[in-house]
Amino acid sequence: MYFKISNTAKMREIERDVNALFKYPNLYSPQVVISGLTEVSIPIITMNEPEVINLAIWGLLPSNFNDDWGLFQKLTNTLTLPAHKLESDIWYHDSFMNRRCIIPVTGFFTSVLKNGEIYPYHISSKKGEILYLAGIYTILNDGFITCSLLTGPLEKEVVNFQNLVDYMPVIIDRDDKYEWFFSDTTIERTKEILRPPHKTDLEIRPIAKNLFNQGISYDSMLMPYEYPES
Repeated sequence: MYFKISNTAKMREIERDVNALFKYPNLYSPQVVISGLTEVSIPIITMNEPEVINLAIWGLLPSNFNDDWGLFQKLTNTLTLPAHKLESDIWYHDSFMNRRCIIPVTGFFTSVLKNGEIYPYHISSKKGEILYLAGIYTILNDGFITCSLLTGPLEKEVVNFQNLVDYMPVIIDRDDKYEWFFSDTTIERTKEILRPPHKTDLEIRPIAKNLFNQGISYDSMLMPYEYPES
């Protein structure tokens, strides 16, 4: 469901907002639509380098994994992971404990099934601020970073704009950013940070169905689109 995000912010805008600098500034460029269905890198801020904005491959891999990213994603899609399973005895449990991250985006997408058709919506901050999405990451043997978005229950604003699944990316409140990073933050507190409701006011607007066309992206794609009443 959540395999596309948007990051239209300029590099300096992100750096000012998160109070960190890009480690590889020449590798970042704003994108209207970022699809995780192909191997792509996205900006993240990690627990071990909170003063730096790294680029991570979207789609978590085990730290000792040496095979192909695409093969792993076909076997088990890790673009998103449910937050309520992070405490289970599963291979990414250690990342929840020791490698939490924030993924800065300007928006993400959801869909509604209505009268036999699917309508896409863009979700962003009502104030135009960057959203901090909760994530976890791994560092591979070759030094590359991989990451996953964490999903949780729907925020109240989203309930009426999504009926295909009952989860969404978890938004970290700005006041909780540093506590999410702290290695000594208790598990109970991290779970509390993940639970809605969050303080960020969201804007949700319908956009054109071109979002569903893989590989298509243009500047006006996120403009509000009015569908005829049916």
